[in-house]
Amino acid sequence: VKEARVPFRPIPVWAEFQGPTRRIDTISAMVVSMLLHGNAFAAIYRDRDDRIIDVMVLDPTTVSVEMVDGEIRYRVLGGALLTAMDILHIPAMMMPGDLVGMSPIACARESISLSLAATTYGGAFFANGAVPGVAVEVPGELSDQGIRQLKKSWNDVHKGAANSHKLAVMTEGAKFTKVSVNPDDAQFLQTRQFQVSDITRIFGVPPHLVADASNSTSWGSGLAQQNTTFVQHTLRPLAERLETGFNWLMRSEGLPKNTFSKLVLDGLLRGDTMQRLESYEVGLRNGFYTVDEVRAWEDMPALTEEQKPKPAAPPAPPTTDSEEPEEEPEEDNDD
Repeated sequence: VKEARVPFRPIPVWAEFQGPTRRIDTISAMVVSMLLHGNAFAAIYRDRDDRIIDVMVLDPTTVSVEMVDGEIRYRVLGGALLTAMDILHIPAMMMPGDLVGMSPIACARESISLSLAATTYGGAFFANGAVPGVAVEVPGELSDQGIRQLKKSWNDVHKGAANSHKLAVMTEGAKFTKVSVNPDDAQFLQTRQFQVSDITRIFGVPPHLVADASNSTSWGSGLAQQNTTFVQHTLRPLAERLETGFNWLMRSEGLPKNTFSKLVLDGLLRGDTMQRLESYEVGLRNGFYTVDEVRAWEDMPALTEEQKPKPAAPPAPPTTDSEEPEEEPEEDNDD
């Protein structure tokens, strides 16, 4: 007989994180810590009976991990060494033999540095750029008054939208030259566009979530499929690491082994209405979904007894005669 999963009641005090807002902040702080630093640390506060009363996320930069006498110890802000009963450590990806997870920022420092350099260069290019749009070359030398007079006469005739495309008459050997930006200097625009995709690749984020539709087709044929891929390959591994850490907390205060935590991501996997209805139909037809489960997923109340379909009456058994008819004796035809 398959054991049914029943929500554990009452929920441990630490699992409530002192209200819904605190719970969301705690989980999001742990996720950000893993994404930026490769590790999430949380201080565990217990009462005299070793029951957890609160869990507070720590700044990863303030925690160091050491190996002492074959056991992992934690030091916060250079203080005393703490054990795993005092610090919850949830690492991201780890190299074999390491005590801490790898920081995605540190692993991709070259790509991120290139993006920052392109941003700095772009700001300096536009802030300090003094490249004029056109130049008028005049043979010989002009005095300061002559230069001002030439600029004024040119602007009086050609400056402004109303004077655009008017005929320019050059005298005394003057030449008109249009100045363009060096293509090498303008290439940083393409560099900036590439860096957006490069950094989203580091964190496994589909391009359309950062308003970049240039390479979105490589994630799937539609936004629903891209979002599903994002949940499966990016959010799910992070959720599993958090679940493992929370399960250890429950074991440390003596909760039953069959008690576990679960971050439900089903809402993020929901497709459009037609896809959901088709999935429900298959599940109901094959018997691994119930009507009340489907209604709960769609935020609908369970069916009442009056609404539930009445089971069909079993078919009547076929009628059979219990006694076989007696055979009539054959008549003698002897004369």
